[in-house]
Amino acid sequence: MKNASSTREPLDASPLRTAIGIVLFGGALLVTLHDWVGIGGSGLTDFVNGPLYDAVVVSAGLACLVKARGAGRERGAWLAIAAAVLCWGASEIYWTAFLANNPSPPYPSPADIGYLAFYPLAATGVYLLVRSRARELDWRLWMDGLIAALGTAALGAAVVFEFVAARTSGSALQVATTLAYPIGDILMLALVVGVIALTRWRPGRTWSLLLAGLAALVVADVAYTLQSTDASLPGGDWIEPIYLFAAVCIGAEAWQTRAETIQPMARFDGWRELMIPAFFATVMIGLFAMQYFSRASALTTVLWTATMVAVIARLGISVRENKRLLEQVRTDHLTGLGNQGRMQVDLATLCERAGEEPATLLLLDLNGFKRFNDTFGHPAGDAMLTRLGGQLSSAVGSDGAAYRIGGDEFAVLAAGDGAGDGEIAKRAAEALTASGKGFELSAAWGKVAIPAEADTPATAMQLADVRMYAQKESRQVAHDDAIEIDGSEVSVRLRGAHDSEALEQGQ
Repeated sequence: MKNASSTREPLDASPLRTAIGIVLFGGALLVTLHDWVGIGGSGLTDFVNGPLYDAVVVSAGLACLVKARGAGRERGAWLAIAAAVLCWGASEIYWTAFLANNPSPPYPSPADIGYLAFYPLAATGVYLLVRSRARELDWRLWMDGLIAALGTAALGAAVVFEFVAARTSGSALQVATTLAYPIGDILMLALVVGVIALTRWRPGRTWSLLLAGLAALVVADVAYTLQSTDASLPGGDWIEPIYLFAAVCIGAEAWQTRAETIQPMARFDGWRELMIPAFFATVMIGLFAMQYFSRASALTTVLWTATMVAVIARLGISVRENKRLLEQVRTDHLTGLGNQGRMQVDLATLCERAGEEPATLLLLDLNGFKRFNDTFGHPAGDAMLTRLGGQLSSAVGSDGAAYRIGGDEFAVLAAGDGAGDGEIAKRAAEALTASGKGFELSAAWGKVAIPAEADTPATAMQLADVRMYAQKESRQVAHDDAIEIDGSEVSVRLRGAHDSEALEQGQ
């Protein structure tokens, strides 16, 4: 659900922003065309992969500063991200000025300070963004984020860190510096995957740009590290454009609207609740087999793996059983429609998302059902409710969801604030109509557009209820006026005839 914090921010068309955009996007494109396609030839290499490359990174940091200026409560987050990118840019400038042409550059150097400072500063910025966009989160979302982050870190440690560690040599300071890079990359990628999990794997455009930029930087950094450790990767400057792609994605946030708030409540159904734990548990099984198969006996490894598979299977059975029980609790046993509990949950969800997806609430109450029940008995009344519930479900179809919320009251939730200009309301009312010898049933209804007329479940229900009973009372007044016009003697005679027919039908 979008709120006031997710409204579009006005774009600043100042010369500074324009200049930043030209350097950021134009410079990155030129570097990519030169390094990947060869445009400009070798004569441009020193300029393209030196001052121009550095300018693109610095412009991304300046773009983040521009973003921070109008970011409101997210200002601290964007200042931290800007500081991270500017530290990166400062290191690039130092490398170009003092180390690029040095046949034996010192290692570690002051440039490494800026490069390594990027990781904690960027992580701080992402953490502050999550905190500003998600004040309270369902514990299952936090657990999914934690599982995803830990699983990614474990996978990265097995694939990247151990590979680099086995090939690292030098002084203690040199070894520590070399290993600090894969550690930072692994933790950054784990943070990215964890945040995506918090958004229910639907981060949206604004989150996606930032997270894609951080992930691209990790990819480029891992490739550079593997290339420098003779990991059979081709040499050359093909990695530089990947770094600049990361800078462009991060800097492009200055031209984006503020990201949507992360929804606090987790909405899991069935196997979706098991997906993340099962996936990363499977990854852990594979890593365990990779790491210990040669040191442990085959039988031990097979038994440990089988145990983990059994745990996942047990979780799956639990999810299936819980889903079945939950479905029973949320279903009206008589009509098979959703009951009041399910309607309240679904209505709350629609209200949360109404900023993106408007919806319609429809309440319906049967006219004449009490007399039908009193005349023909409760079993006949139950059979009639079952019949009408089926008709209502068929009438709504795929356009919405139908519920029986108690007694002879029904409800419909449909997408769209107009719900087909009242078409669903007409179909629903017709579905709750029945007539026969001695009875006639119809429905009064009240419709509310969400969020145009109400933006919370309580106000939507209250307004729909008021409109439904206003329609019910207006029909009763019209009926009473007709009786008065016909004359009291005729109306009494008609009522007596109808009552006798109804009693004969009931017998």
